[in-house]
Amino acid sequence: MAAPSSSIALRTPWEAFERRTLDWFRDLVRLDTSNPPGNERLVADYLAARLEAAGIDAACVEAAPGRTNLIARLRGHRPELPPLMLASHTDVVPAEPQRWTRAPFGAEIADGCVWGRGAIDMKAKCAMDLALLIALRRAGLVGDRDVIVAATADEESGSQFGAQFLVERHPELVRAGFVLNEVGGFTMYLGGRRFYPIQIAEKGFVTVRMTVAAAPGHGSIPRPTTAITRMAELITRIAHAQMRVQVTPPLRRTFAALGLTRDTATALFRPMLSNTVTPTIVSAGYKDNVIPGEASVILDGRTLPGEDVASFLAELRSIVGQEPTLEVLKSAPASESSIDTPLYRLIAARIEAADPGAAAVPWMLPGATDSKFYTRLGAACYGFSPVKLGPMTPFGSLYHGNDERLPIDGFYWGLKLYTEVVLSFLGINFDSVFE
Repeated sequence: MAAPSSSIALRTPWEAFERRTLDWFRDLVRLDTSNPPGNERLVADYLAARLEAAGIDAACVEAAPGRTNLIARLRGHRPELPPLMLASHTDVVPAEPQRWTRAPFGAEIADGCVWGRGAIDMKAKCAMDLALLIALRRAGLVGDRDVIVAATADEESGSQFGAQFLVERHPELVRAGFVLNEVGGFTMYLGGRRFYPIQIAEKGFVTVRMTVAAAPGHGSIPRPTTAITRMAELITRIAHAQMRVQVTPPLRRTFAALGLTRDTATALFRPMLSNTVTPTIVSAGYKDNVIPGEASVILDGRTLPGEDVASFLAELRSIVGQEPTLEVLKSAPASESSIDTPLYRLIAARIEAADPGAAAVPWMLPGATDSKFYTRLGAACYGFSPVKLGPMTPFGSLYHGNDERLPIDGFYWGLKLYTEVVLSFLGINFDSVFE
């Protein structure tokens, strides 16, 4: 059971907590931390000011000017227990305002939603973490274990200035036994049933520059084979190739929970059944009347648990052949956490209590998060940023998409569930913090 601290204990009215968290969430969306260039200091300064006002010290650590990471910690009374870290990233992908219905950084409320870049990915959880830490401090309670809040930079570009930097250069700040991060705890509808994925694994990434060369020439003298035509052939070959299919242990657990097999799985699971590679940036030429001597493409490769850079490149070579050069620009391995932990069991039980008739299921993310770096320090990482959704909410397509938005009612439902899970894991009674 939580022990009282020496400060004056004040419980927070729950409805006031909801409103304040929503206000902070909207404030965070208004801060343009598009990456590139990032400028995550905007959010770090905002968080630090509110933590300082609540009497909580925060460390702000930069890997480069403006690329600021914030870490705050409340100590528990049982230091032998591994800490719980509440993780978020504060950068967002760029937005194209002309393609949005509402201003991407306006945080407007319309149709029952908060609209703006970062509403889903992932300033809502950042606000949750901030508000919960401050409510804990206000209540004057000390949990069983340390609780850490980490709001990091650069996740959208590979985490070089964020989680990777912290894990490699400042591990003492982010070493935890358990991490709650993004992408999990949202309502998913399959076969007429409701499910809530809990992310336990994620694919690795291998970003590759593929280049082909051919003789340059004058644009007025066409030729059938150039660097551009060769690259076009290779891109087409990649787009139509099926990489080696395999059912990994994490996906096997998901299939078992959903009653699916490899043969009955829908298209939703296709990226989870193999390594994947997607052309994303094509470059060639420098003048309109010159046939270029070189063409290149950036390939976004994603690897299953158990695969590595060498095995991925070998599979890519089997598709594109020996002609192009392949240069690895950045990479990180896949990661996986056990479902046999008290935190996973707690999350699953609380989800199913909060939405009777629904089921929590272990999940593997085809993309990447900062969790893959925190697992290097031995943490069990779970994607759990809960939100309740209706069956018509286009949740998945709003990640990095136009008109990103989050339903407020679903946000409040998720805030309550998230708060209950965190407090319970810290050994703190909900009614000791909120009224």
